[in-house]
Amino acid sequence: MQLHIILNAYAGSGRGLKRWRSWQPALNIPYILHTTDYRGHGFKIAQEIAQQTKKQQRPTCIVIIGGDGTIHEVINGVLHCEWITIGVMAGGSGNDYARTYPTFQTVEQLIDFVQQPARRRHDCGVVKLQKEHAFMNNCGIGFDAAVAKVANDSTLKRQLGKIGLGKLSYIYFLIKELFIFKPFELEILIDGERHHIHNVWFATVCNQPYFGGGMKLSPASETDDQMLEVIVVHNISAIKLLFLFVTIFSGTHIRLQEVIQLTGQKIQFTHKAELPCHADGEILTEPNKQMQFHIEPLSWYATKNK
Repeated sequence: MQLHIILNAYAGSGRGLKRWRSWQPALNIPYILHTTDYRGHGFKIAQEIAQQTKKQQRPTCIVIIGGDGTIHEVINGVLHCEWITIGVMAGGSGNDYARTYPTFQTVEQLIDFVQQPARRRHDCGVVKLQKEHAFMNNCGIGFDAAVAKVANDSTLKRQLGKIGLGKLSYIYFLIKELFIFKPFELEILIDGERHHIHNVWFATVCNQPYFGGGMKLSPASETDDQMLEVIVVHNISAIKLLFLFVTIFSGTHIRLQEVIQLTGQKIQFTHKAELPCHADGEILTEPNKQMQFHIEPLSWYATKNK
């Protein structure tokens, strides 16, 4: 099996690079190292590897050392390439991928996998704006995306990340956005059934349970059930919304009447205003007054724990 490593040295305020430097001396099998230099570079590297792998028809493992953003880029670059298996050494700040999908905890686990591969297929969600974006975790609009946008653009997150406290920046910006963000009206069409929802704070389409660095937003989501879950939070005060974010970590927010959960394969969001939008925590800047989602069943491979 051919081994490619894609390293985002800046992930987790340098955590990815530190992890790679600690692992590299013990990695005594052949590999090709790629480093990302800019946003979107992981997608380009992965796409080129996928094209070569298809021509060679050679089993290949791409190991990502980085966070959910880098993983998001790579999966978009290799979707539907049956010769490629995705492996991860989590090195970001949120690491929601690692809460559901298997990751390599030691160099020995990676070496064992290359010598005796075991892998598992997973679904991917796809959102269509001006172009299509695949997401392995979730994609949504509204308050959560607004918090992610200001946090990702802030120097505060980078400064706190250097001392391992990057998540605190999200708490700060979450409280700040509570007094700025304005709820919106949303129409959801899901597998032919129409829902009109008022005073929406955020709506998120989920392929796995976790988002936002460990919040269990969609407890029922599974990565291989060929379904997507929609979580909508609406008609709630700012103070109660803050309480709701506390309950999300345990998944008990689903019991609240202000939380709607829907399940389907084809979904459409329609709303009047342009809203902050994210896929796997990465901000999407395309117009989003109408968004279409669908599931790509069992469309990529990840490593499987033995």
